[in-house]
Amino acid sequence: MPQAPLLRSRDGFSLMEIVIAVSIIAILAASVTPFVGGMIERSKVAKTLTLVDTLRTACSMYHVDTGTYAREYAGSSPGNRRLSKRQNSAGWNGPYLEEPLRHKSSNPFGGNLHLYGTVNANGWVSGFDLDGDGTDDVTTDGNMLWLSLITESVAQRLDTALDGNLAGDWRTTGRVRFDAQNGYAFILVYR
Repeated sequence: MPQAPLLRSRDGFSLMEIVIAVSIIAILAASVTPFVGGMIERSKVAKTLTLVDTLRTACSMYHVDTGTYAREYAGSSPGNRRLSKRQNSAGWNGPYLEEPLRHKSSNPFGGNLHLYGTVNANGWVSGFDLDGDGTDDVTTDGNMLWLSLITESVAQRLDTALDGNLAGDWRTTGRVRFDAQNGYAFILVYR
């Protein structure tokens, strides 16, 4: 009696198996991506808060030594780098920062930044309403940090970290002001 031909086994995967595997990978990637993106944003917010603390300390020491408010413009001449470059100002006892501020590398979000020696620099903000009553409490003297390329969610995280649940609109009260149209955050660093 003749024997039936043997069926050969095939190596590899069927189209259905490949489609199922790709689908599973896509579902996993879609569920992990927002989580990873949120972690990256939180990390950048934490770096920004560390920068604010570092600048607050440096500005305080500069103010105690000189009686004036420093400015530290990224990418500028030594005369505008009062915290990181040697100055001839009376009482100057710095440098107060180890490294000067730099565009893009000092701003965790890759944009520009400057530390101003007044809170109403360039007329961007009229001042800061620290108690949420609708009236600016700090209008001239102080140090304000300007950051560009800031999203609303980032600005809100910064505001929550620095101001908690202050009364009023978070965009216009407290130590953080946010300009959504331009993606600018303004932070009162020291006064």
